[in-house]
Amino acid sequence: AEYMDYLKTIDGTTDITWDHKPGKEEIRVNIDRDTAMIAGLSVSQIARTVRGVFQGNIATKIKPVKAEEETDVTVRFVKDEKGFDMSVFDEILIANRNGNLISLKKVATIEKVPGATTIKHLDGKRVVTASSNVNTDKVTSLEVNRMLMKKFRDISESYIGYSVKYGGEQEESVESLLSLLRAFFFAFLIVYLILASFFKSLIQPLIVMLAIPFGLIGVILAFIAHGIPFSFISILGVVGLNGIVVNDSIVLVDFINKLRTSGMSRHDSIVKAGQMRIRPVILTTATTAGGLSTVAYGIGGKDPFLVPMAVALCWGLIFATVLTLIIIPCIYSILDDLALKIAHHSSMIKCAKVENGECKEAERH
Repeated sequence: AEYMDYLKTIDGTTDITWDHKPGKEEIRVNIDRDTAMIAGLSVSQIARTVRGVFQGNIATKIKPVKAEEETDVTVRFVKDEKGFDMSVFDEILIANRNGNLISLKKVATIEKVPGATTIKHLDGKRVVTASSNVNTDKVTSLEVNRMLMKKFRDISESYIGYSVKYGGEQEESVESLLSLLRAFFFAFLIVYLILASFFKSLIQPLIVMLAIPFGLIGVILAFIAHGIPFSFISILGVVGLNGIVVNDSIVLVDFINKLRTSGMSRHDSIVKAGQMRIRPVILTTATTAGGLSTVAYGIGGKDPFLVPMAVALCWGLIFATVLTLIIIPCIYSILDDLALKIAHHSSMIKCAKVENGECKEAERH
């Protein structure tokens, strides 16, 4: 009831309801277990006796000489033609294990309560579900659930024995995000293994893949600037961004390596690679981002479902490219210095002898 009252105060929530529908009135026998145990009675004994009062117990069977079937003799209280009378419970006596008759009212209390039409369970526990529809023009289901979590974060302490589980779109979104995180991890691992085999190094793939967190920064800033909430499709765009943003880093690092193997110093190789590769890097990013911008901004037709993914890919790529041209050369130089200090040699193979523009003799540098 508290959840439903709070949902009514949130603008954008409609059709607030729950599945606990009251049924017919029922009579409930609440047994005092301690008193019943002292009296020598068990819960099952009391239940069988109460059932026998109204439905009857088979005392014996009669089979006439010429009859083929036996006839049950059932013993029960006399039915009152005028209607049910609660005073009948005062007359119920239950035999304990010593043969003594114990009055039901001495070991139990009788009350009338509203019954339930259905009793639902989830993971073995009784559950009541409160639900509402959401007007997405005003609020999203994720925002509503965040508000509920904040408002009722101590609800289990106020109502001991109760727990809360958020289902619906919230549950589906969490499951989808977990599966996408796994996909993101495997995509990251596959890209790393491919780059490691290409560069024949364990360090240089990490330099190249630094473009991935740069792209994530661009995605976050773009979503904040555009006011777009993170969703399943936007995270899907981030997973796809993994394999795109590393392209510019590969072009840059691979060209630095080629210049160094030809005999050029590390500093000159980095400067030269930046000068010669800036044009293809920018052109690659511009053409890719330009194509995606038509989907992101609805040029020629807008599909709201694809907009978050296109915005993530477009701005993640742009931001990663800018940082790649500035930071990747610096990281390359820093890690090379660390390799010299730790392993006493560079992570690169330098050409010691060049003939006709080709390396004839290589050495670790």
